[in-house]
Amino acid sequence: MASAGGVGWPPEPQRRYGAQPGSGPHGEPSGLGWPRRPPDLTRGEVRGAGADEEREALSQAGEHAGDAAPARVRRALSAAVSRETSPDGPATGAERRQEDEVAGAGPVAGHPSGVDGARLMTADRPVSAAEAALAALGGSEQLWPRPQSCRRITIANQKGGVGKTTTAVNLAASLALHGARVLVIDLDPQGNASTALDVEHRAGTRSVYNVLIEDEALASIVRPVTEIPGLSCAPATIDLAGAEIELVPLVAREARLSRALSDYDSAELDYIFIDCPPSLGLLTVNALVAAAEVLIPIQCEYYALEGLEQLLRTIDLVRSHLNPTLYVSTILLTMYDGRTRLASQVAEEVRDHFGDVVLSTVIPRSVRVSEAPSYGQSVMTYDPGSSGAQAYLEAAREVADRAAQLGRLG
Repeated sequence: MASAGGVGWPPEPQRRYGAQPGSGPHGEPSGLGWPRRPPDLTRGEVRGAGADEEREALSQAGEHAGDAAPARVRRALSAAVSRETSPDGPATGAERRQEDEVAGAGPVAGHPSGVDGARLMTADRPVSAAEAALAALGGSEQLWPRPQSCRRITIANQKGGVGKTTTAVNLAASLALHGARVLVIDLDPQGNASTALDVEHRAGTRSVYNVLIEDEALASIVRPVTEIPGLSCAPATIDLAGAEIELVPLVAREARLSRALSDYDSAELDYIFIDCPPSLGLLTVNALVAAAEVLIPIQCEYYALEGLEQLLRTIDLVRSHLNPTLYVSTILLTMYDGRTRLASQVAEEVRDHFGDVVLSTVIPRSVRVSEAPSYGQSVMTYDPGSSGAQAYLEAAREVADRAAQLGRLG
């Protein structure tokens, strides 16, 4: 394994693109695998890892991906255009699902796997989304090893679009489906984790902002995730966007979240995942101070590697001055595209440099993973048979197994 003293990415330009310069038909690098035109998802055309599986799923679902957007997508677009909110307040999760069913656009009418995101009726009782997901994922191994004490894991990478929120939500859902008790703390002002878990986070909702700035108890804002027992979420609102500035004059500004977690009764929890914003500001520093472990999602592309050295340097600074127990416990390779040499080269370089810290599972590009939040679900309950769900399931199993190994070593 390469020395940990540097990032160790290949310096020569040709290694960045997986081919020698000028090897393409017109002098451009070969092996890029760029499509000549963007994929047309409404016609069932999907590219990337697991494409055959997802093309088949899309063809079974017909034209619903283009013609029948979920009701929450239409509402979000309407709200963005009009800048108005309903005087009656937002619809609850159950109301949203009812609207979807009436419109013929929700999980009942258009769900690619045929699994209703709310309830499936059997002969004698309704089956929850969690139970349906477990059945699709293989219900024979429903319980995984649980850690001896609660693990606090910050999911961080200052580059946007590498899969931080997707990883936080789907790892948390996978672990909760298999017996763990999990809390997701949404520390991103965009509130995407709150959206994916169907937890209310409109402006004015009591949220992590109130915990950090007003010293409100964390327990007062934590909300259960309706469809997955054992999973809860501390939501984020757009108010957090101003927290970076408001934290500056406060005492112990870097440890506000850590103090809130210390006052929170986590004895009944197995995991706390903290989803960070795409920056290295005070919110991310608060997350690093509050956790013992860091999980870094790395997109299998060259640009995703350029900022990694800065992130590792920030982690070292936090460990030196604020949180001596902090360490990088897990690296997860995301958005893997098996058609390109670049993806395999990035994966190889990361594994050579970081060794066993990198999970053996890689997360492929998956249409279903992107669609799931529009139904207020993780991909684990939205389409548990998809390639993305299966990959996150295996990644979560590795996280759980590592917790068991640490317990035995301790």
